[in-house]
Amino acid sequence: MSCEKCTTTKTLPEDCKRIVIFASHEYILGKFFTIFKSRFEILNENDYLVLNYKFNEFIEIVSSSKDFTEIELENITVLLIDPTSSLTFGAYKNAKPLTYWINLYLSKDLKWILDNESIITYFQPIIDIRSNQIVGYECLSRGIKMDGSIMPPNLMFHSARKTEMIFNLDRQCRISAIKNSKAKEIDKMIFINFTPTSIYNPEFCLRDTVKTATELNFDFSKIVFEVVESDKVENFVHLKNILDFYNDMGFKVALDDVGSGYSSLNLLASLKPNIVKIDMELVRDIDKDIAKKAIVSSLVGICKEIGSLSLAEGIETHGEMEMLKNLGVDLMQGYLFGKPSPEPLDKIIFG
Repeated sequence: MSCEKCTTTKTLPEDCKRIVIFASHEYILGKFFTIFKSRFEILNENDYLVLNYKFNEFIEIVSSSKDFTEIELENITVLLIDPTSSLTFGAYKNAKPLTYWINLYLSKDLKWILDNESIITYFQPIIDIRSNQIVGYECLSRGIKMDGSIMPPNLMFHSARKTEMIFNLDRQCRISAIKNSKAKEIDKMIFINFTPTSIYNPEFCLRDTVKTATELNFDFSKIVFEVVESDKVENFVHLKNILDFYNDMGFKVALDDVGSGYSSLNLLASLKPNIVKIDMELVRDIDKDIAKKAIVSSLVGICKEIGSLSLAEGIETHGEMEMLKNLGVDLMQGYLFGKPSPEPLDKIIFG
């Protein structure tokens, strides 16, 4: 049994709908009526507006308007009902913000990528600085649009969060990373990002991920699931349940951006992850900054105490590398060693 949220994409209704418009302030509702009364036949019921129109065409027109601020758009709510149905109290639960529908209309590229499973993986090397050997790769997803151009991950995930397609995108990225790593015959650790909010029940939502790794005979112990934006985690119990599930299955877990906020330090002490990724803002120019050196030194010490490997990311200079090496960091990642590439590097060469 598959989760509908994790396996389907959202679509705009194309047929004629009774469109009911609400706003948090009468000024905003009045402004909507004034701007669009010449485009649509609108019934003004004082507390709300009603019109009958093909919804996909309605959103296309509304989304092209430059007359509203982002705050105004966020405070307009749209309810869709069948043209022959009456407006009932129970129907209100299906109302959605106008910004949701506009973002869904603008997410055609993401929808095409998800519908066609058009996600590729770029690999960035992770090295053990003492042996200068590659010990793993971070798997970074890219979407290939219908025209063949690349949709970067920040745009994909921004669009997915705005349109409730984050569940599907996160799942496809995890599965693609495992499949593409297997296709490249990678036998080292692979780091796969995941968003905790895209998983509401690990045993259920991660079923396809586990199935893929099992069918491909991928060594679970070499798969590291990395919590993105770990400094912004609000539901600690939920995150712990997910990481416990991964650990129980034999996977490894990593926390990202540790050191960038108080919350991430709390998580570090409580979760004791296998790998701790030190925030790149602490890494940048660390060889010239005494405060950053002191913070990272403390983080490395904590990692050793709790049995976690420390990984510094975003390294771009030899000075940063040497300082981090002297501080005892275990693993390193950054442009100094290699940029993300569709073909994984097999060795590190730097002067």
